[in-house]
Amino acid sequence: MAIALYWIPGSCARVPFVALEEAGVPFDLRPINRYRGEHETEAYLAINPKGKVPALVLDDLVVTEVPVVVQSLARRFPAANLLPGGSESDGIEALSLMAWFASGLHPTAGRFRFPRLGSAEASAAAGIRAQAREDLRKGFAILERRLEGREWFFDDWSIVDAYAFYIWFRVVGSGLDGSEFPGYAAHARRCEARPSVSRVLDREEVEFARYEAEGILPADLPPHQAGRLPARGKEGS
Repeated sequence: MAIALYWIPGSCARVPFVALEEAGVPFDLRPINRYRGEHETEAYLAINPKGKVPALVLDDLVVTEVPVVVQSLARRFPAANLLPGGSESDGIEALSLMAWFASGLHPTAGRFRFPRLGSAEASAAAGIRAQAREDLRKGFAILERRLEGREWFFDDWSIVDAYAFYIWFRVVGSGLDGSEFPGYAAHARRCEARPSVSRVLDREEVEFARYEAEGILPADLPPHQAGRLPARGKEGS
C-alpha cells in the first residue's frame, strides 16, 4: 500500500502524522509550505480542492478531514489501536469527541489565535478574541471533567488524545491561561512525552526552523506556531 501524508508543521495534520507513527508503517511525508502559498497551487488543489491539510493518500484514494483520516488509518491498521476498542459506546464517543474538536473547538481556537478569521474589520478583533476565549473555556471545562481521575480520555491512549493535545497546544500557545484546567494541562504534557508524538514534534521544529532561516514567516505571526508546548502552562495574552 502506498501512503502519503500532505502536512504543514503546526497544523492539525499533526494528528494523522502521529497516527502513522503509532502504526509504524512506511509512508511518504509531503510538507506543504503555506508561507510560500503551496497550499493554493494548482498541483495541490488537484489533490485537495479545499486547499487544506491533512490530505492522506492511500493508493488512489484521497482522504481529508482529521476525524475521517484517522478513522481510515484505524481501520487499515487495527493492531495500532488508534481508536478505543473496549466497547461500541467507546468507539462512538471517540468519534463524537473528534467531530466536536473538528467542528467546534478547532475553529474556535483559530479565531482566538487569528481574530481576522472572524472578520476582516480590525475593530472587531478584540470582540472576536474575547468570545472565542469564553467559548474555549467552556469547552475546556467539559474536557477537564472528562479527564478527572483519568490518564487518557479512554482506558488507554488513543488518537483522540493526540487531537486534544493539538487543541491545547494551539490555544495555550495563543495566550489562554490554562491554569484553571490542571487535568487537561497534565494530559497535554503526558501526550507530548509519548514517543510517537515526540518524533512528530521534532520534525515540526526542524521544518519550522528552516522557514525561519529562510526569512519567509510573516512578521505578525503569533508565537508557538509549531513544535512543543510553551515552557510554562500559562502564557500571557
